[in-house]
Amino acid sequence: MAGPQVLDEEGLRAALLDHTDFPMGWAGDSDEQAERRGIGVPRPTEDGCRELFEPAAGQPAVRAGFARTHTGPFVVTVAAAHGDEAGARAAMEGFARAAGECATFHAEEGPEQNSATVSYTAGESASGTDGAGLGEEAAALRFEREAGDAEEAGIVAEVVIARIGAHTVRIAQAGRDDAAAGGLGDLAERAVEKLRQVTDGHTPRPQPDQPGTTEL
Repeated sequence: MAGPQVLDEEGLRAALLDHTDFPMGWAGDSDEQAERRGIGVPRPTEDGCRELFEPAAGQPAVRAGFARTHTGPFVVTVAAAHGDEAGARAAMEGFARAAGECATFHAEEGPEQNSATVSYTAGESASGTDGAGLGEEAAALRFEREAGDAEEAGIVAEVVIARIGAHTVRIAQAGRDDAAAGGLGDLAERAVEKLRQVTDGHTPRPQPDQPGTTEL
């Protein structure tokens, strides 16, 4: 049986990545925890750049966050419904427009009492995927944070967006640019697979080797 043409909040949440989709060692994260830490997937201070990581305001969406340690890497995923396919295509165009306008963006990072403005600059395509072959259309971006004096490995933020019909899903990761972070390829493929399953009217099945819940 075909699924609903446009998913409601319950359907979007069923399509969202959860802890069973991550390798061993990852745990759930929240906006509140990220705010207390002062680090996570960046939130651009420029209004025109926020659509890199979030759907435009007013669009039905659900989100979930994950972290491997208290210092990263961090992942945020957002699934959104756009009313119809034209609306979802417009959302992809909005992402492309933000990418073109935001070769550099800024974010506030660090604990509230000691935060600082940092800058991120566009670099090569997101590690592990360039978005090709994901969904009905997709795109990927990678940003490098301005290096601090004491940093051994640079900080990067990567994001992949894909469209399935009237819906989009974003997967963003931020953390040190080293082997421990891994790439977004497998997560992006799983996110698109789950969204397609739900829009087709199916319930996503957990991956057979899922590790179970972890706490930081």
